[in-house]
Amino acid sequence: MDRREFIKILLGGGAGLIFDRTYARPLRLLHQRSRYLPPPQVNTFSSEIIMNSRRSYHGGYNGALSDQILANALWAASRAPVIGTDRTIYAALPDNVYEYDPLTHDIILHLAGNHLSESNLAFEIGVASDLAEDAGASLHYAHLASTSFWTATSSQPSCCPKESARNNANNTWNPSGSIQIANCYGLMATVSGVTSQIVAISSNASLPDPTTDGTTLLEYALTNIHTGSQFLDTELTLEQLSQIAWSSYGNTPHITSNNRAGLTAASAVANYYLTGRIYMVRSVGVERYHVRLPSGQPSTRDHRIERVTNGDRRAQLRSAVPRIPQTAPNYFVFCAATADRWQLIEAGYCAAGALLQSSSIDLQGHFTSGFSSVERTALINALGIPSADLPLLVFSVGQEYVGVGESSTNTVGSLKVSPNPFKDKTEIRWHAVNISPTAVVSVSIYDAAGRFVKSLYHGSGIMDHRSVLSWDGTDQRGRRAPRGNYYVAAMIGSREVRQKITKIR
Repeated sequence: MDRREFIKILLGGGAGLIFDRTYARPLRLLHQRSRYLPPPQVNTFSSEIIMNSRRSYHGGYNGALSDQILANALWAASRAPVIGTDRTIYAALPDNVYEYDPLTHDIILHLAGNHLSESNLAFEIGVASDLAEDAGASLHYAHLASTSFWTATSSQPSCCPKESARNNANNTWNPSGSIQIANCYGLMATVSGVTSQIVAISSNASLPDPTTDGTTLLEYALTNIHTGSQFLDTELTLEQLSQIAWSSYGNTPHITSNNRAGLTAASAVANYYLTGRIYMVRSVGVERYHVRLPSGQPSTRDHRIERVTNGDRRAQLRSAVPRIPQTAPNYFVFCAATADRWQLIEAGYCAAGALLQSSSIDLQGHFTSGFSSVERTALINALGIPSADLPLLVFSVGQEYVGVGESSTNTVGSLKVSPNPFKDKTEIRWHAVNISPTAVVSVSIYDAAGRFVKSLYHGSGIMDHRSVLSWDGTDQRGRRAPRGNYYVAAMIGSREVRQKITKIR
């Protein structure tokens, strides 16, 4: 659906929230330890234009921010897939430190008192995780979420990841694990504003220009993050790969405080540790992605690839680390000179940007990280890249595989819902293959509590394997269902696949 059409539906229905319309209401007590957060709000900017506009403001905050901005930032942080084994998201406010519960979208009291690292901050968000790259991915989305609220160039929310905030969090928040990084948020008197200006232009025409504004709203893309490990073997086009490369680590119009050309990803003191160490893997070879001109000066901008290894190395990559998805048609390998925390965080930023862009253009992605030294060496040898470039994270990308009965995923197919969120009617595309003519097939709507709402189809397996069904937002008796979250469930025998639907009116 066109972005402007989506905005029109939202505003026409008087709703700008993903779950429910609740304007800037003060945080209220739900029970003794939980506090209310307004539902995430859908703003008016695409994923691409927000990545192109993102920047960090290190200081100069001068006021509080609304509960809505806090809610969107926490929700966005939870949308990044968990890379390691554990992740806890904390929010420090002037009154207390809270733990965020992504299932209920509430914050739960963790530690009483003001434990902000700076007195003029509105709030801080910190992520405790076993992998630093996990925290990076999470807080990249939280950073973008605040930028999405920009409506002018004065008195706007700002964000900056800070080591001082991370140190303070570990020392005073009493976290359950090590806080890997913390974002600081506050109101800025002046910001650069949202821009679609394209500055990532190839010096040798090896990559097409990226698109800096798209049709998928940031919050809609975050709602529909596509992750999975089973892919179709169709390679992506150079245009798609160019777009993903730029979204992960491409040039944007802003100039950093130390006069370096800014990128879509944040970096400690704009060091940009992954510069010249990102590799694109496709059938024709392994290519290095460059964001600087051949001089290497950090003030320059480029958007080009350089062939490092000729020939298809994808099979060698898959064999080097078998836990990397074996069917992805393309891979991005994010490397750095060392595997220290800031480098790993930056790899998380890059992967999060790549996944957000992939989801925005209806592709699927997958993160593989936490490599051992043996695995890193195996990847270096498989790809034929310099030994000084240590692989930190592999991003697998392609079209989702939608076959039925695949033993590795135990899925019955896939469901695509559009528009989603919807106001009056939505279409449900169910894709499945190899269905037995005698199999019992049903497609039904359930509410968020799992209660049956309406049957859309019930019958034998002769139902077309690419069927398009529709739901007009009514229950089994024809009554309008209330706005909120629902699930469409497709079942073949005892096997089921579900997709969340959000009804906004």
